[in-house]
Amino acid sequence: MIRICTDSCVDINKNQIEENNIAVIPLCVILEDKEYLDGVNITPSQIFSYVKETGKLPKTAARSIEDFKNFFSTLLENGDDVIYTGISSKLSSAFNNACQAQKELNNGRLHIVDSKSLSTGIGLLVLYASSLVKEGYSANEICKKLEKQANLNQASFVVDKLDFLYKGGRCSAMAKFGANLLKIKPRLELVDGVIENTAKYMGKFQSIVYKYIDDMLEKHKNIKKDLCFITHTCSDSKFVEQVVEYVKSKNIFDEVVSSIAGSTISCHCGENTLGILYLLEK
Repeated sequence: MIRICTDSCVDINKNQIEENNIAVIPLCVILEDKEYLDGVNITPSQIFSYVKETGKLPKTAARSIEDFKNFFSTLLENGDDVIYTGISSKLSSAFNNACQAQKELNNGRLHIVDSKSLSTGIGLLVLYASSLVKEGYSANEICKKLEKQANLNQASFVVDKLDFLYKGGRCSAMAKFGANLLKIKPRLELVDGVIENTAKYMGKFQSIVYKYIDDMLEKHKNIKKDLCFITHTCSDSKFVEQVVEYVKSKNIFDEVVSSIAGSTISCHCGENTLGILYLLEK
């Protein structure tokens, strides 16, 4: 057997995790001096309330090397090959900690692949790996395919307000002031494992989202058509449903799935962030 595992930044739905027997190690969220586990005892709504009440931004943290060793050891006990892919190595120390745990465990059945992504960008790779397991590929074959697919992973988001990015030190005060004043919404895109601002939209969030969707779907001609995620931190569920139906109306994807971003992503982007994520063909 081959067991696929990841971290809580994966942001796919619970039923997808259960149906594919995916193991998840929760990342850490820190409010003041108290540590929580993403997806276990902290929710995005609690984070948004905390920021509104205190004006302070929560922090996120990777799990320790020892945590990863314990996580991997439990999975290896059954004699399975274990494949781990989590948040991009350029965005968190989690990847390096996982690699160090792998080195210390010195178990040839443990494999680690850099997703070069986040959120459901990781989720797409994890589900792809799970499909390869069902097709009977070996662990080494799956890892090679994952490494190639990680370079063909389209993950991007458009952000309503820059408050969280500003509080987290990811944009200047003047940039925040100008963007909020002019209603500029940045498009954040994963490029070789790093988040880059690749475009800006002007106007109300619920209006520019459709322009953003069009741009991202027109950007690539080699879209892998089986699955697309609309991942968000929006409180307006009807709006999200409309966006999902809009993407479905394009008749590009076999399946379009709505996913709520977890606490790790919410800590850095804030409310009213929405992204379209999908894989590309070779």
